Amino acid sequence: MNTTIDSSVVRLISARIGIQQIGQPILFTLGTIGCLLNICIFLRQPMRTNSCAIYFHTSSWANLFCLTWGLFIGMLGFFTNYYPIGYNSILCKTRYYLLTTCQLLSRACVVLACFDRFLLCSQNVQHRSFCQTKIALKLIVLIIFLCLCLSIYVLIVYDTISSTNNCTLNSTIGRIIDTTVLFVFNFGIPTLLMSLFSGLIIWRLKQNVKRFPQQRIHLRKRDIQLSAMLIGQVILYIVTALPFVCNFVYLSITQYDPPSMRTSYRNAAESLAIVATGAFGTYIFNAMSFYVYTLTAPSFRRELFALIIPRQRMNRINP
Repeated sequence: MNTTIDSSVVRLISARIGIQQIGQPILFTLGTIGCLLNICIFLRQPMRTNSCAIYFHTSSWANLFCLTWGLFIGMLGFFTNYYPIGYNSILCKTRYYLLTTCQLLSRACVVLACFDRFLLCSQNVQHRSFCQTKIALKLIVLIIFLCLCLSIYVLIVYDTISSTNNCTLNSTIGRIIDTTVLFVFNFGIPTLLMSLFSGLIIWRLKQNVKRFPQQRIHLRKRDIQLSAMLIGQVILYIVTALPFVCNFVYLSITQYDPPSMRTSYRNAAESLAIVATGAFGTYIFNAMSFYVYTLTAPSFRRELFALIIPRQRMNRINP
């Protein structure tokens, strides 16, 4: 019986180490390449004049910073066995402040992009006039300011713990504030708004096709592809965020369990869940946006090919 338990614990520990040694570097590499390609594509002339693309562009920068300040620093500590943020209070606060700000900004940009596409599908001219690049830029500046302000609490509630050399929440009140921000602003409101606007976009596009059958092709080329990119983002976000939230709730409920209830198997399972849903799972949304765009939108693929293959060569291939 003990042998069975021990072997199970070893497998759980091996799975956790495997995610940290193999999964995280692969995710970081794919994510960094994807974010940089996103930035290059959304800087191209056809994209710079599109309000929705401006939100995607800003989101790509936010995702890149999340991967750098979150995933990369975590990997660096694991592979070098040295966590500077656990010894330096300024680094500790800076890391979590920038990470929280960028995570909020990344989700806010997707919400704004959903709202932008929803208004663009409207038959009301005033509603469609909202979808302009100058308005998008103003909203981006506003949302960055709000995310910076909302994350200020991190500078107060996070600090280094000298006894464990760990950068974490320093009080019960801090944990409550951090949990509230996580549930309300990092998961609850973004999930609700993304789902709502995605559903409304699909409904409005169907209504437009029924009312104006002659515009069917035009609508699909201009609106449906961007809407598909957004809906893909929403699905990816919910699928990757939900396990983390569920595990966070579980840990919050069981954190005061007596030591007698914490077996070696349970500790190993909880450690695996923390890494799989937190240190790895939460960054999938930041890393995979490029691949979602590539799979869902032919227009995005065309811009990617135009970026990689020079125009002269494209003309030779397609005379």
